[in-house]
Amino acid sequence: MTNGDRIAMSEIRAFRFPLWMWIAYAGILLAVAALVGSSYWIEAGRVGLDIPLGHIVTNELTSIVIVFAVTPLVFAWTARLDPRRIGWPRALLGHGAGMIAFGAAHIGGMTLLRLALYPLFGGSYDLGEDPLVTGLIYEGRKDALAYIAMAVGAWLLAAALRKPATIVEQAAQAGQQAVRRLEIRDGARRVWLDPADILWIEAAGNYVELQLADRSWLQRQTLAALEEQLADHGFVRIHRSRLVNRHRVRGIVSNDSGDFTVTLDDGRQIAGGRRWRDALLQAG
Repeated sequence: MTNGDRIAMSEIRAFRFPLWMWIAYAGILLAVAALVGSSYWIEAGRVGLDIPLGHIVTNELTSIVIVFAVTPLVFAWTARLDPRRIGWPRALLGHGAGMIAFGAAHIGGMTLLRLALYPLFGGSYDLGEDPLVTGLIYEGRKDALAYIAMAVGAWLLAAALRKPATIVEQAAQAGQQAVRRLEIRDGARRVWLDPADILWIEAAGNYVELQLADRSWLQRQTLAALEEQLADHGFVRIHRSRLVNRHRVRGIVSNDSGDFTVTLDDGRQIAGGRRWRDALLQAG
């Protein structure tokens, strides 16, 4: 497996939710479809339109089936677009492309399903008389809102499910003050981390997030305290909210403003501020 494959897998795992949550999500989609479909059916009856109930059910079910099917892809794409790692401009551009791709998949997928299913109810799916652009704008607005809701919801759910752990400094041995390993307490579970396995550390409110190759740990700890504890292991501040393990750095590229991008040995990139550039170069 290449570095790119490992990165992709770790990012997809970032938004891996339990089965009960996916079942609840499917239930919410069905409830929304039932509400929208029944409202449309009632309004059609009021104005004298005779629309077969099977067609209405087909319209709503095909829509939510496609939405449910592409949701994991939206989550995986959202995980790749972490603005803390790639910056907000690239993240926003990526989400713009994601909206377009989601809208195309949703509109195209449900249209194909309706063309295949309508004959089962004795009819054929009518694409309508409106211009194509008008139809795309009408559906695209709704798909854009749906995409934003999924992207924001993924981050909020991941944050809610992540159990903040407690980091405990390993007692100094043989008169040495350097931390040899970090004890992570996640509820009743304990995990020992070798500082060499940590790629970078990021401040996250009252917590710090330790980024490893395959996952991250969230602890209630100050970044300044960890900076002091891990200085002997090669951790250098490159941003007011970020430390990097210089032993895992494979490249540094500066831009016109003096800020820079650090490339790590697993291929991931993180941003640094010009104020801390010299400190990283001197440490290296």
